[in-house]
Amino acid sequence: MVHVADGRIWGRDSLMTYHGSCQVDGDRFTATVSTKRHTDGRATVFGVEDELTLDIEGHCPGKIASYTATAQQVPGMILHGTLILTEQQPPARERTEPVPAFNPGKLPKLPKRSR
Repeated sequence: MVHVADGRIWGRDSLMTYHGSCQVDGDRFTATVSTKRHTDGRATVFGVEDELTLDIEGHCPGKIASYTATAQQVPGMILHGTLILTEQQPPARERTEPVPAFNPGKLPKLPKRSR
């Protein structure tokens, strides 16, 4: 999960943390993001490099963005990806009418079975 606000980027996944900056020009964006491993384990898509600086260029005409990224530490490798905007839902309204008391007598009755 990555957060973007006020020209900054930050986030994390199961292996890495991310932080950096971004610029938006219409529906195009560029960013520079540094990564740092926080958990040992699998290799990243860039191989064994744990600390990378990614240069990212992308296009976001709506709530789905596509991008291309390169890492200065892994010349010649290109990462293509998709980002999907998620928005926090507003909190649920507080219920204003009282919740009725539970009355088991109002539950439907099952048909009687013969044995």
